[in-house]
Amino acid sequence: MATLQFGEFTLDTENLTLTRRGRVVSVQELPLKLLVLLVSRPGELIDRDELFRHFWPDDQSGLLNDNLNTLVRKLRQALNDSPRNPRFIETQPRKGYRFIAPVAVVAPATNAEHEVVDLQISAAKLDRITVAPQQVATNTLWHRRHAVGGAAFFMVILALAVIAGLDLTGAQDSGTQRFHSVAVLPFMNAGENNQRDYFSDGLADELINRLASFPDLRVVARTSSFSMQDSTLDARAIGELLDTDALVEGSVQRSDDQLRIHVRLVDTRSGYQLWSQSFQRDFTDAFALQEEVALTVAASLAGKLLPENSGSSQEEIHPAAYDSYLKGRFYWHKRSEADLHRALEYFEAATSLAPDYAPSWAGLADAYAVLGFYDYMPPEKAFGRAKVAARRALQLDPNNASAEATLGYAALYFDWDFEEAEARFLQAIAINPDYAKAHQWYANLLVAAGHFDKAEHEMRHATQLDPLSLIANAALGWVLYNAGDYEGALQQLETARELDPGFQLVDLWRGWTLEAMGDYDGAITALERSVETSSGNTISVASLARVLALAGREEEAHTLLEGLQESDGYLPAYEVAKAHLAVGDCDAAVRWLERAYEQHSHSLVFLRVDPQLANLRKTASYQQMLVQVFKRG
Repeated sequence: MATLQFGEFTLDTENLTLTRRGRVVSVQELPLKLLVLLVSRPGELIDRDELFRHFWPDDQSGLLNDNLNTLVRKLRQALNDSPRNPRFIETQPRKGYRFIAPVAVVAPATNAEHEVVDLQISAAKLDRITVAPQQVATNTLWHRRHAVGGAAFFMVILALAVIAGLDLTGAQDSGTQRFHSVAVLPFMNAGENNQRDYFSDGLADELINRLASFPDLRVVARTSSFSMQDSTLDARAIGELLDTDALVEGSVQRSDDQLRIHVRLVDTRSGYQLWSQSFQRDFTDAFALQEEVALTVAASLAGKLLPENSGSSQEEIHPAAYDSYLKGRFYWHKRSEADLHRALEYFEAATSLAPDYAPSWAGLADAYAVLGFYDYMPPEKAFGRAKVAARRALQLDPNNASAEATLGYAALYFDWDFEEAEARFLQAIAINPDYAKAHQWYANLLVAAGHFDKAEHEMRHATQLDPLSLIANAALGWVLYNAGDYEGALQQLETARELDPGFQLVDLWRGWTLEAMGDYDGAITALERSVETSSGNTISVASLARVLALAGREEEAHTLLEGLQESDGYLPAYEVAKAHLAVGDCDAAVRWLERAYEQHSHSLVFLRVDPQLANLRKTASYQQMLVQVFKRG
């Protein structure tokens, strides 16, 4: 038996375990056996009949094709591989599969040297292999009463120690232990029944942003790390799930004007605590303490480790402004219309109290941009104000990746300026390569431009950076839908559903995909659920009206459309246009698209690729609108 290496993966064929950068990947037995078979014959096409005989020699069910497809899909999920743009497993339609990545075979290391050996694994040996049980970690995460607290300022110690390669274990003979990645778990408010609140969440959020400025440290995105709030997994299991070397957790307690914070660092490889410390200061020092601790630690490490843009000015921020900023971020992450408007109020209060605090302006820009995208606010108002706030943030901090990405967002969805939007997204990624949302938004642009392969690559990268992000996982399904890979889209949307069965966009995009496949009954069911979970969101209602019309239930479709058009407030004309097209009223569809143009609808950037508008694409009025929208795109 040998150890095989390909890409970032290592396969131990004796114990049948797969690891990614040293961490065990959870894979079922049969997909692992398939992987061993494929990598034992790299570059060789293994036909489907051979695979049928190997894995199901006595099967008479007639479901072998489905069984094999499921097996390959599970293996691709473990490898984060794509059937359309494969790195590892290439599909030959109706023939079989080929492993296309280079495979290195190494013997067990001797004196820290790897000996290259010949590759010789017979398929017959696979039947004698059993999956080694996953190691069960014995130590649990710190009790949630002391769990992750809001010390954004104190974990600068972690970042500096990580980058310096300090031996944080305290073992004199164990050698230097170097960390390359960290996850900041949600902080708990120890003073209020151990519940999370805006302050503890906000401090953890700020810590993530601060640590992300260190070029040699990968920081797990907020969505993924905060999803571990109520997890019963131990530190090693969370480290494996999030693919991170270390966890930060702690507690924050506010009492009158005092702030007490306890923080600790856990090694996810061993599960052991590496470092912990408690701090107590006046609440008015909360923001300034970040700079103070960073500079103190940097001085102790010869002053070489702070990133260039961190500053050393001991900047003072009005405590009430910082408090308002944290509340704004807390509500912004909730994403409902009401919560986004609350976030606006807090961000505006923060910018009034501290006009030179860049993060508050970036937060204000984010709130307006998302209100515009979800059609909770007219585009001109939402995106216009988002641009003003983002530009102010960049004036104050030229390296603010969030503000840079938001300007790209507005350039794409409001100005319809693809060149400007792409430049902004790429600049945001250059500032912070691990900023998952910049990759996600750039993928949206690539879809609108018809570059589906590149869009899939960017969206998959976003899911790698933020593996538990609902929107990134669901949006990958949306990318595949637009690319015409409907089966792949449904599979990916099912992955997103497993993360949160109630996530409304999954049902919306699943309905669109089933519609494209001609399964109108399935689409209606999905879209009815989308209408219910979104409390009657206009896009969901218009989508349901469209599919009802396609299914021959025109009276019901007209009733829904009439109800939409009688409603008060902003009505996204682009979605109404597509519903009119489905009921056969092309003239009304064109009129509503013209109204969408007058509204400056963000959805018009998808005119060239939206499959629901295919029947209009060759008309003169449609071609004229394409010229108007894409004169700079």
